[in-house]
Amino acid sequence: MRRALVFSGFLLAVLAASCAHRGSSPDPAEVTSAHDDAILNHVESFYTLLLATRRPDLAGRYATPPQTADFDPLNEGDLAAHINDLTLMVKDLDKVAPNPRADSLRARITRELAECAPEGALRRDPMLWVDIMEAAVTAPYSGGSKPGCEQTQRTEERLRKFPEALRGAAVLLRDAPRPDSAVFDARIARLEALLRRDLPARTDACKDGHRLAGFAEADTLAAASLQEFRRSLAPGQ
Repeated sequence: MRRALVFSGFLLAVLAASCAHRGSSPDPAEVTSAHDDAILNHVESFYTLLLATRRPDLAGRYATPPQTADFDPLNEGDLAAHINDLTLMVKDLDKVAPNPRADSLRARITRELAECAPEGALRRDPMLWVDIMEAAVTAPYSGGSKPGCEQTQRTEERLRKFPEALRGAAVLLRDAPRPDSAVFDARIARLEALLRRDLPARTDACKDGHRLAGFAEADTLAAASLQEFRRSLAPGQ
């Protein structure tokens, strides 16, 4: 069952309560600063969770703090709600005085909105989806934690989402031009090598036979679905 991530927007009641305990006449500059900081913290926190859940490739690119959130890949049914979340965040950032932190957040979210558009990369670029899937299965090993059974289990859970995620990606990409076969095949091969060799090597620290068997099964299914994804986008090649 999918979890809905819904950005609620900034609640001014939080600020009102904050100002109330300061006294009846807070300094306007302090109120503005508190208002801006509260909005930025709210947007930044939600966006970090959203990237970990939906766009682990961007979470890695922006080096956001590691999260334990489940990977919940986008599909056609979720995309409108995702766009709405991003749009609400931009609207909240527009309430903040220009500053580097707000400007950086706005630029990142705006770029992601462009990728969600009808002619954006989520619907036109199969390479992006390969990047998303690769980031999803390597994320449990980020943050400097030592490999163990916990990372093996989290990676297995993400590997089991490959078939559904790639079917959803293929639907979004149904009107995309065919990718260059040589370039696309090479990229698929790199991800398959990660699935077949690199990820299994990271499970060595886990000695739980049941967990390792589940990982091996999920890894095999993920690799098979990756090849099906390739065939769906480049039939006959």
